[in-house]
Amino acid sequence: MAITSQSYFAALRDYLNTDGYEVTEVEGEKIVIKDKVYWPGQTKTKPQKVRLIVPGEALVINLDKKNNRGNSDPMFHFLEDESKPWAKRCDFVIFHLHRSQISAICIEFKSGSFPESLPDQMKAGSAWCRSLYSIIKHYTGKSKRLRITKYVLSCHLSPERFLDNDNKYLKKDHTIRHYHYNDIDGMSLLDLDNSHVETIG
Repeated sequence: MAITSQSYFAALRDYLNTDGYEVTEVEGEKIVIKDKVYWPGQTKTKPQKVRLIVPGEALVINLDKKNNRGNSDPMFHFLEDESKPWAKRCDFVIFHLHRSQISAICIEFKSGSFPESLPDQMKAGSAWCRSLYSIIKHYTGKSKRLRITKYVLSCHLSPERFLDNDNKYLKKDHTIRHYHYNDIDGMSLLDLDNSHVETIG
């Protein structure tokens, strides 16, 4: 079905469980994503905010949102979640609409380490976007090109040993772009640098 990017973005807002997972918070012209992280030398977590300028519109989904019991509900309630690939997830997916282009920006907050599970978490975030896209297309016939990028944010003191020669992408998965919290805070969504874009549609 022919549909404009604006209409598809509006459909995303309508189809997603925004009561359960949307965490879009705005300060001025910036959206805010936040989580608790351990900074080097600290024994307690502290809230970490990242503010991002939004040209256009943005919808922030917290895939890792906890329920009233302090646990994450199964991503797909009709599938068994224990130790399954779809149990993994990244922290946030930001859907961004700008000039007829829709992006899905997968973001994971980390402290001072990059665990072995990180590539799987980011892969699962991308897979969730693909699954969502397919479900909407199968049930409604609506589709529009979606561009997926993946980012890990950290306060690692020496991340370069885990990164490529340009100190940008993870050695274990060259599609994951790294940013230090201090560097990404205040950037525009349009300025996020990632040369590895997955395209659906």
